[in-house]
Amino acid sequence: MLIQNGDQRHLAKWLSDPAVLEFYEGRDSPFDVNKVQQVFYDETT
Repeated sequence: MLIQNGDQRHLAKWLSDPAVLEFYEGRDSPFDVNKVQQVFYDETT
């Protein structure tokens, strides 16, 4: 299953959870919707 255009808020919520961040990017690097857009959706990055 691929990431859908409407998933940004769900990904941002999940990637801001301290339990998830402990294993992904670190607890001091939460994701907001803009960071999710840049990392997972923008093709130029």
